[in-house]
Amino acid sequence: DSFDYVIIGAGSAGCTLANRLSADPKLKVLVLEAGGWDSDPWIKIPIGWGRIMQRRLHDWGYDTEPEPSIGGRTMECMRGKLIGGSSSINAMAYVRGNKGDYDRWAAMGNPGWSWKDLLPLFIRIETDVDFGDQPIHGKDGPIVIQRYRPQSWAPVNRIMYEACIELGVREAPDLNALDAHAGVVGAMPHNRYKEVRLGTLVTYIREARKRPNLTIRGGALVDRLVLKGSRAEGVVYSDGTGAPVTVAADQVVISAGVYNTPAILQRSGIGPAAALSALGVPVAADLAVGRNLVDHPGFGMLFKGKGGLGITTGRSFVADVRGPANAAGEAAWETHPFPVDEEEDVAGFWTYLPRQEAQGEVVIRSRDPRLAPLIDHRYNTLDGDRRKFAEARAFFAEMLAAPAFRRHGATWVDDMNLPIEEALARTMGPAHHQAGTAKMGPASDRTAVVGPDLRVHGFDNLRVADTSIYPDNVMHNTNLTAYVVGEKAAQFVASALGQ
Repeated sequence: DSFDYVIIGAGSAGCTLANRLSADPKLKVLVLEAGGWDSDPWIKIPIGWGRIMQRRLHDWGYDTEPEPSIGGRTMECMRGKLIGGSSSINAMAYVRGNKGDYDRWAAMGNPGWSWKDLLPLFIRIETDVDFGDQPIHGKDGPIVIQRYRPQSWAPVNRIMYEACIELGVREAPDLNALDAHAGVVGAMPHNRYKEVRLGTLVTYIREARKRPNLTIRGGALVDRLVLKGSRAEGVVYSDGTGAPVTVAADQVVISAGVYNTPAILQRSGIGPAAALSALGVPVAADLAVGRNLVDHPGFGMLFKGKGGLGITTGRSFVADVRGPANAAGEAAWETHPFPVDEEEDVAGFWTYLPRQEAQGEVVIRSRDPRLAPLIDHRYNTLDGDRRKFAEARAFFAEMLAAPAFRRHGATWVDDMNLPIEEALARTMGPAHHQAGTAKMGPASDRTAVVGPDLRVHGFDNLRVADTSIYPDNVMHNTNLTAYVVGEKAAQFVASALGQ
């Protein structure tokens, strides 16, 4: 087989790119995905999200190494393993990063990635039911988004919202507005409409898959790239039988996600030379592949009441409070309430850090693509991160004393006097907003893997397009920006083709 473009990974960025590339009937496009088609009905209905997450359905099954800083526990590293990728298993939060996130990317040596540059793409991809007429929003894109009304929320969401107003937190009707990134409370936008999940399979692939020039192969576990000098000439993968298959490619784009993109590059000889040599992998390029791993680490605080807090009927993870602006104008923390146990009337706050200071690493442990890479997120290792969590905990101690919670007799289940480091070691968990393992930046940056055109440094026809390329993390959920990365990659291709 031979293709003009081979895209590795059918996730948020990969599916977006596949749609845009295959719109040109002259281009022959192949998408390789280790998972299959999302035939599970629980994927399509929003209420199925909790079941998918708890049972780790359609997931790679990766975990971190035991981390001493969190009591020797391992952490789940959920990434979607199916056509649609993590957009088919996530919580469907449709949230942009801050304007400052993208302007900072541009200032780090990535022209074309500022807020002004990316805004047309954010507008292009959405149909905002509530704010589509606003100049920063779209009303004709493939992804329909909405904000659920408070009447449909699980009660603890409404109670927290009311308590925030009592404490003087500003109400933000649109959490994607330019003035809504710190010191606000609002309703989370979601890419689910009429009780249907609108992931990339529905929004970008359902119609595109009918095109004769687009081939999508599920059950294709990619091993490595076929490299010759500064070119990637093909891709080696195993099919459903386990037999190796090689496809030739004029251009290759890796969109395999924050863990598997670095693993594929490393197995191909692109990565830290010492680590690859130790595994007997011939080194093609000594690049910082797998470094710079970040997430939005979080921790839970449980409380109970005398009725009304733990009711599970209604929508959860819909009210969102963002902490006060710090010196950089950013929220140091972000929180969602959630019901836990209706009978015992237990609920909780889930708080995460939009800007994690600690950086982790992904490195292959073997040349065998069937083995999970070694993943070390280094959660709870830096005082700066712990201070932010301590600030959040102090705020919520005050919140539980607000009239809205006092009316329900709210008291803490967790020991709020426990030293923050110990509390985090017990309850810290991932937000599954991982990014950064194939960092975008100029060739002069020794920590960068791809340039601002998404080409891997030192290679002519090899690109990366997924959350791996984020130079640092966006302040809120990462999925929406992944769509934009796919759109941006399509622009680069069109420019290279002279379109």
